[in-house]
Amino acid sequence: MSASSLSFWDLLLWCVVLAITLGTIILLVLLISLTISQNTIPSKCRPRGSPIHLLVVLGSGGHTAEMLYMLERMKFDPQIYTYRTYLVSSGDNFSADKAKEFEAQHVQNSQGHVHSNNYTIVTVPRARRVHQSYLTAPFSTLQCFWACLNVLRGLHPDQKLPKEYSSLYPDLILTNGPATALCVVAGAKLIRFFLYLAKYTVLCLGLQKTSTFASAPKLRAIYIESWARVSSLSTSGVLLLPLADRFLVQWPAQAGRRAWWGMKRTQYAGWLVI
Repeated sequence: MSASSLSFWDLLLWCVVLAITLGTIILLVLLISLTISQNTIPSKCRPRGSPIHLLVVLGSGGHTAEMLYMLERMKFDPQIYTYRTYLVSSGDNFSADKAKEFEAQHVQNSQGHVHSNNYTIVTVPRARRVHQSYLTAPFSTLQCFWACLNVLRGLHPDQKLPKEYSSLYPDLILTNGPATALCVVAGAKLIRFFLYLAKYTVLCLGLQKTSTFASAPKLRAIYIESWARVSSLSTSGVLLLPLADRFLVQWPAQAGRRAWWGMKRTQYAGWLVI
């Protein structure tokens, strides 16, 4: 009996050691991947006149107002960002209406005609509703995450990307929070990870002498911290600090922060909404 008890505890011990080892390896792979991804400089060579797909995350309320004001202030050029996808959460009619208003008022060609065929508004489930229980929030967040993955892959039913775009993935993601932004940026990182994993697997196996992923989507994410955050980052900012490719802050006290050693630091961009 003692022998059987000993073998059971030995088996349990080995299972615990194996779980800890696998968990440590996964964590190290995740940390190293995020560090490499954040510090990789994308190629600046782009064919002249090639279309650019911009994904703008509208976080509702003040976040939406800040985002659209920043786009207006930067003298948004539809000749550069030739196609726009505005992502809103379910029930957020305010953000959807503001996106339509922005397109109607500011995104016009030289003849003054609105580029109505060059943008779309997609709706995803809300990651967490106001006053929603924390017990059910993980399920709604997963639902939102899956919907955001479909948006990033161009599979959302609301999306109608023109045929001249060779890739369904957006080239650039612009966001200032809150919860939906985390789902979008995390989804972009996940897609990029598997794309590069597939790329190097193909190369290592010798199935291709040259990479067939030269036109792989960039899916670069820029996060802009709210003007209201003077001395500390928001919850969304803390979570997105290791995920965003560029993290812009609007107060000098926020500059120079980073998730851990080796990661990019936050960049002071000045007041973008005043």
